[in-house]
This record gives sequence, structure tokens and C-alpha cells, in this order.
Amino acid sequence: MSSNKFFFVFKDSLIESDSASLSIVSLRNPATRNESKYLIRRTSEGSQLYEVNCFNEHHRSWFINESVCSNGKIFLPTPIDPLFLALPYLVAECSERAIPLDQILIDDSFPHTSNLTDVLSPKRMNLLADEKRAGNILAFKYNETKTLEWLVSKCHRLSRVVSKQEGPASRSLNYIKEEKENETEVEEDEKATLHTALGIIADYLSLELGRKLSTALGFPEDENISKKRKSIVDLESAVVKKLKKEDIHETTPVKLPGAEKKVTAKAKALAKAASGSKSISSFFKK
Repeated sequence: MSSNKFFFVFKDSLIESDSASLSIVSLRNPATRNESKYLIRRTSEGSQLYEVNCFNEHHRSWFINESVCSNGKIFLPTPIDPLFLALPYLVAECSERAIPLDQILIDDSFPHTSNLTDVLSPKRMNLLADEKRAGNILAFKYNETKTLEWLVSKCHRLSRVVSKQEGPASRSLNYIKEEKENETEVEEDEKATLHTALGIIADYLSLELGRKLSTALGFPEDENISKKRKSIVDLESAVVKKLKKEDIHETTPVKLPGAEKKVTAKAKALAKAASGSKSISSFFKK
């Protein structure tokens, strides 16, 4: 039996290069700020960041060669824009002053955060911040206007991709244009796909920034972002409580109270009559 093995699904382009090195690191989730797993792929041409998604079902194992891997999880790395991970540090540290990138990405609880400098270029940092130079020192100061413009543009690009996908979450705009003649209805469907894109992008943002993005896209009364985040937090809390409860039951068996016995009138009478009598054994005592 083997449980210290993991099953990954990679695209050929990730592992086809002999010079490519892959490493799994723990970094802060940009939205929840909790620990999440990411993959960094390094080659002679550069480095890329991937989010490690996990698919897990109970009672699942893998047969690897002649051994059984009891860890039946499937890990699927997908590309992620490293700007999402840098954004919370930029907001926290560079709202009032300009700081060099290598000093921004420091987290004592997650030392691998400094590796984000390998996958981030100063040119892309200009999408979120203002560049400040002093000699050879290059520093960045957070710019909320630039950040919202970048996020709005990202939502619109994602919306166009979502509109071409088949499935219950979206419908093809080509189909809509062929079947619907009312331009108002077409606009409503385009707005719906944009709202779907907003939900996807907001999963990588803080609640405050997610609300600002919602307003910038024309959804000022949208509360789905906070409700969705709250439902995730409530679900995680429920799972933790369930696990703690199961641990308590394993160590301390719970005794259920027994059912109360009903006393009949006949039993009461017999008990009263016997209250003044002596035990039969008392007659044989000296």
C-alpha cells in the first residue's frame, strides 16, 4: 500500500521539455488569505504559475504499476495570472508609498511568496501600480484606478469566452443572435455572461475589491459576491465542526438517557406495603 503518491493531470506542453522543473509551493489564496497550493514551472525561457485544483471523492484509490495508492485525489494545474496573488500585498503595503517588488512579496508565514518575483515582470506590474524610479531602484505604488481598469478589461475578455461555451451556465451569443430578434434581449444575455465572468474573477479578489469591480461593471446592487463568499466560509466552518464532533465521539462515547419507566398503581401499593417489613434473611441472624 502506498499513500505518499499523488496523481496529476498535465498538458503535454508542461512536461515535454527536458529542462523544465516543477515545484509545488504553498501560497496565500488571494481572496481568502488561507493556504493554497500552486505549481511553479521553471525553464530556461522563464517561469509560469499554475493553480493546483483538486478533485476528490470518497473511497477512491489508484493502481500505479504494481502498487495501490490510497490517495485517490486528482490534481489538475491550471494557469493563473500571478498579478492576482501580488495584488493583496500591493494593497496592504503600497497604498501610501512606493516599494520595490522584492520587498513587497515577503510573507513570514509563506516563505515561497518571494518566488512570485520569478513569474512577475515589472512591465505587468504597471497594470496595477505606478512606477517610481530612483537610480537603479524600481518601486511600485498601488493605483486603484489602474487595477479596476485591468479587472474590468479581464471581465469583458472572459465574458466573450464564456458566451461561446456550451452548458447551463452560458449560451452562445451566435445562437442568441440567430434565434432572437429583440436587441434588448440580446443585451440582457450579454449582461448575464458578464455577470458570470464577474463571479469567476471575484473568486480571486477580496470582498471590498470585488464590490468595487461589481460597481464598475454596472452591478451596483449586486450582493452575490459576498453571499457566495459567506456560503463558502459557512461550509468550511460546518465541516470543521463536524470533524471536531466526530473526534469527540470517538474518544468519549455519548450516553443516551434511558426512557423513563412508568410506575403503575399496583407497583406503588406493593412498594408501600413492603416499606415496613423486614428482609427474610434477618430471621436467620443471631
